[in-house]
Amino acid sequence: MNPQIRKRQNLAAVYEALLQLMLQKPLSRISITELCQHAQVSRTYFYRNFTSFDQIILAYQKQAILQYLRQLPRQSKVKLQVLMTQYFTLMQQMAATNQLLIKNGKSQIFIQSFEAVFALLIKQDRIIGSSNAALRQPYYTAYFSGAVVNILVHWQQNGMVETPAYLAQQVTKFTLRHNESTT
Repeated sequence: MNPQIRKRQNLAAVYEALLQLMLQKPLSRISITELCQHAQVSRTYFYRNFTSFDQIILAYQKQAILQYLRQLPRQSKVKLQVLMTQYFTLMQQMAATNQLLIKNGKSQIFIQSFEAVFALLIKQDRIIGSSNAALRQPYYTAYFSGAVVNILVHWQQNGMVETPAYLAQQVTKFTLRHNESTT
């Protein structure tokens, strides 16, 4: 089996096992041994690849976002609104998992995973407008990621009444207003 495929399968197994255990008890009461047994991986695998449960969640979230974004239209650049619609659609599909992570105080991991992927897209110049000086300012990615994830958390906690497209439209509108006021 391809090592990359095996790596993704192990990550998925450990992540799913962690979620299943989190349904039973708080994250703070889950042991590494228990997780490894539940995921059917060795403790050596865990320690070779992770130093904490947060790293498992972060690695899986980043992988999920990147995999989902590969479904974007095959063009060199994509509009921010399209990107945000895709992101909120994915998060809607992962709503039950996200609620569990939010309940266990792991909202910061959503920010970290979004920030890593967004920074990569800016670096690759994949976002229409990413050559804009505002997007490349120090701390902009951190600011933007925190704002998007805060919207995500509120949306989830309020029952996800609005559509992903509506949220994407709002994020785009807020971003354009911010960029106009900084120029």
